[in-house]
Amino acid sequence: MWWKRNKWKVLIPLLIAAALCAAFFLGGKQPEQPAQAQPEQAEQTPEAIVPEPIAEPEPTAEQPEPVTEPEPAKAPEPQPEAKPSCTISIRCDTLLQNPELLDPEKAAFVPDSGVLLPETKVELQADDTVFTVLKRVCMENAIHMEFSETPMYESAYIEGIGNLYEFDAGELSGWMYKVNGVFPNFGCSKYTLSDGDVIVWVYTCDLGADVGGGGWQNGA
Repeated sequence: MWWKRNKWKVLIPLLIAAALCAAFFLGGKQPEQPAQAQPEQAEQTPEAIVPEPIAEPEPTAEQPEPVTEPEPAKAPEPQPEAKPSCTISIRCDTLLQNPELLDPEKAAFVPDSGVLLPETKVELQADDTVFTVLKRVCMENAIHMEFSETPMYESAYIEGIGNLYEFDAGELSGWMYKVNGVFPNFGCSKYTLSDGDVIVWVYTCDLGADVGGGGWQNGA
């Protein structure tokens, strides 16, 4: 009977306590919001990345130049030993100065320059003389030459050069030679040459007086 009389006294506090507990637990939570749909993003494909070429650094003035080792000095090549030589020329200028003395048939053999052979260098051979050099250059240059030899005296006499003979311009005319500006007093076959000698053959109309000889020196 007690329960019937006192049940509300017991149930009411319990109900109040239960309500308070429910309010405590339910009051601290917020109602969940429905998740909003996110807009779909278009898938993006990353573009291929091409690496740029790396430029080589330009040389600057401050960079040291490469050092080149000097080439070893070469020994000078031995020069061939110069061989002895002489020069020779043949002239008939006096015939241009005295045309009236010359045989008219020989006028065609006199060059306008008065030079039959310009100064020519000749390599000397063993025991060369004025005579042997004259004979050699006349043969090499196709110049007429005529001479007479006397074996007994081992001498030669020059009779004509270039078709111009002794006595073609008078009784005192003929060929003479000089070496280094001097007219020797012996024949051309007797004059042995040395390195550097200068030979000049000249035609005289006055026994050498018109060419600086002052006498007759030809062959002996």
